[in-house]
Amino acid sequence: MWRNRVFTAVVGGHFMVDVLNSVGAVLLAVLAKPLDLSNQQIGLALTVYTLLGALSQPLFGWIADRLPGRKLQLAALGVVWMALCYIGVALAPSWTVLLPCFLLAALGSGLFHPIGTASAAAAVPDKPASATAIFFFGGQAGFAVGPLLAGFTLAAAGAPGIMPMALAASVPAIVLLLAQPTARSRRATRAPASNAPQVWTTLAIAILLAFIALVVVRSSIQAVYQSFLPKLFSDRGWEPAVYGALASVFMASAAVGNVLNGWMADRFGMRAATVWPLILSVPAGLACFLATPLWAIFIACGLAGMLVGGQHSILVVHAQRMLPVRQGLASGLILGFTFATGAIGTWLSGMLADVIGLEMVMIGVTLLGLPAAALALTLPGRTRSVVTEPASATVAAPSQGD
Repeated sequence: MWRNRVFTAVVGGHFMVDVLNSVGAVLLAVLAKPLDLSNQQIGLALTVYTLLGALSQPLFGWIADRLPGRKLQLAALGVVWMALCYIGVALAPSWTVLLPCFLLAALGSGLFHPIGTASAAAAVPDKPASATAIFFFGGQAGFAVGPLLAGFTLAAAGAPGIMPMALAASVPAIVLLLAQPTARSRRATRAPASNAPQVWTTLAIAILLAFIALVVVRSSIQAVYQSFLPKLFSDRGWEPAVYGALASVFMASAAVGNVLNGWMADRFGMRAATVWPLILSVPAGLACFLATPLWAIFIACGLAGMLVGGQHSILVVHAQRMLPVRQGLASGLILGFTFATGAIGTWLSGMLADVIGLEMVMIGVTLLGLPAAALALTLPGRTRSVVTEPASATVAAPSQGD
C-alpha cells in the first residue's frame, strides 16, 4: 500500500489540507477578545467555512468523474488554492480582508476531498476500506498537528503566524502533480458501474433514514468539539498554546480511533464498531468538561476524540456502497453531507451557547452520543461484513470513476 505513489500522494495531501482546515477554530479563539467576537459569530464563521467546503464537494466530485486523467492535478490545485488563501489570511490588514480569504480557502478543501477519497480507494482496490481509513487517518493527523502549531504561532505572531503552514502546503501539491496512477488503478477507474436493481421496502427506507440521522448527529458532535474546544478553554483563561494542544490531542486520538474502528469493523462488523464507542464517548466527554486537573482533562479529551471521531471512515465507506453513482460523486455527496450537517450543528450550538453558556451546550452535545448509538444499531453486523462473491463488485464499486 505504502509503495503506491498515488496512495501516498493523496494521504500526504490530505494531511496538509486538514492542517490548514484546523487553523480556523484556534484563529477565531485567538481573535475573539481583540475583535470582540461572540460565540454566535465564531460559530457562524466556522459554519460558513464548512458549508462552502461541504456543498462544493458533490460538484467537484462530478467534475472529477468527467476528467479521469486530470484528477491528481485537480487535487493539487485544491491544495495550492488553500495555501494561497491562507497566505492572504496571514497578510490581511483587517478583519474585512481576512474573513473572505479564510472562507474562500474552504473551496480548496472541497475540491481535494472527493478526489482524494476516491483516489485512495481506487489506488488499493483489493483493500478499499483499509485504504480509506488510512486516508482519513492522514487528514485527522493533520487536524491534530494543526491546532498545536497554530496555538504557538498565532500566540507569537498573530495571523501572520499562519504563513509557514501555508507555504508548507507546496510540498504535497508538487507530489500530487508528479504522481501518476498505476495500471492497476487505471483498470479500477474503468470498472463498470453496478446495475443491480434496488428494492426499496419500508424496512429499507427506515434503515436509510436511520443512517442519515446517525450521520447528522455524529458529525454534529465531532464538529462542535473541533470548533468550540479552543473557545471553551479560552473562556476559562487558558493560553492559546495549551488549548491548541488540547485540540490537537482530540484530533490525534480521533485519527487513531479511525484506524482502530476500521479494524473493529472488519472483525466484528460496523454495528459493534460504532455503537460501543458512541456509548463510551459520553462519560469520556463529560469528564473532559467537568474534570479540574489538567492531566485528567487531557486524558479525557483524548478518549473522547478516539471514541467520537473513530466512525468517520466506516460511515463513509458504508455510504459509498449504498450510493448508485460514480465514485467521485459518491465521495462528494457523503463527505459534503457529513461536513454540511456538522457545520449546521456548529452554528446552532454557537447561537445556543450565547444564551445558556458554552459549557452547557458542550455537555448537551456530548449526551447526543446515546441516541446516536441507538441509531447505529441499524448498521450491518458481523455477518453482513463478510465479503461474498456477488458483493465483491459492490465493494469494488467505490473505485469506479476514479
